[in-house]
Amino acid sequence: MSDKSFDLILFGATGFTGQRAAKYLNDNAPDSLKWGIAARNPSKVSRIAETIALPKDRQFIVDTTIKEQVETVVQQAKIVITTVGPFSLYGEEIIAACAKFGTHYLDITGEVGFIRKMKDLYEEDAIKSGALLIPFSGFDSVPADLAALLISEKFSEPKKLSIKSYYSISGGFNGGTIATMLNKFETGEYKEMSDPRLLISNGSQKIHKPDRAQFFGFDAAIKRWSAPFIMGAINSKVVYKSSEDNSYAESIAYSEHSSLGKWYNPIPFFVVSFIVLAIAIFGPKEWFRSLLKKIMPAPGEGPSEEQIENGYFKLLAIAKDETDKTVSLKMSYPGDPGNKATVFFLCESALCLFESLDTIKLAGFKTPATAFGTQLADRLTSRGLNIKVLE
Repeated sequence: MSDKSFDLILFGATGFTGQRAAKYLNDNAPDSLKWGIAARNPSKVSRIAETIALPKDRQFIVDTTIKEQVETVVQQAKIVITTVGPFSLYGEEIIAACAKFGTHYLDITGEVGFIRKMKDLYEEDAIKSGALLIPFSGFDSVPADLAALLISEKFSEPKKLSIKSYYSISGGFNGGTIATMLNKFETGEYKEMSDPRLLISNGSQKIHKPDRAQFFGFDAAIKRWSAPFIMGAINSKVVYKSSEDNSYAESIAYSEHSSLGKWYNPIPFFVVSFIVLAIAIFGPKEWFRSLLKKIMPAPGEGPSEEQIENGYFKLLAIAKDETDKTVSLKMSYPGDPGNKATVFFLCESALCLFESLDTIKLAGFKTPATAFGTQLADRLTSRGLNIKVLE
């Protein structure tokens, strides 16, 4: 890739998340990184570039649905990161171009069905060109993927490994996240999410049924009210794929749950349960999606800076093997998970990749855990992510 003049190009730099990613790179990327931004609207691109003092020759005007425009930019970059969602609407041409030109790729998608389709279409091209494609590099699904990787290392070739992850979060939704969720219902992708093997390539990885994956109520294990975590259907499939690639166990089960109020405060439990059930029941209904579009943030909108900075996520993962050996892991990050943590995970993953360009041996679609291993965990913990494994 010596003929590529840019180390990294950020697609979607004018969106809510993309603007934050541009600022993060500007504040944290090494001086040796030559990077640029790309988006569709020229005036918005110029405005964002002005705020970070990015010269004109590092600005690209691209409609991500137009193949020729995308290819012109992608072939100039060693790494592309993109925040342009819904990815099933705006992501395919970027993935196709990266696979064609040997450009490494990262995104923040949670659209598992879309990525499975992209893998079927472009995996062979990516392997031939040497492109390493790493979707799920945001809050979907870096915390879950790294937690499962790190916790699995504490077991010695278990026959049966069961992992439960409990999330406590504080933050807000941005319009892009809402649009992606609604698009899953509009396209019917939500119907695929019941298949735990959606990302798995062959039958070698066994999956057993998680214990009480859809539990609503008071969970004695954590002494908190609990409900299914809204991202569990996404993250579980990424973890299963990583387990297949890295041999966590002969058989694995993974589930995610919300850690809510203590026994004397069930109100958060009732609120979260109502939201989860409402989305599951009414998400396929057009009238419900139309209502959400009216009352929720539109694409380009999101929480205030104060809300983002005051947010957080806390993760407790508990794993057991067939002998009842138990290992737990705690992970936390100070900042809105969907807006600050996602940018942190995406940009630091990209910078980790940049620093390893000369030693990359993998190609094709890989999960974050498979692409980086514990190297990413070490990098993230040195930059603000808290991880503690308890045996």
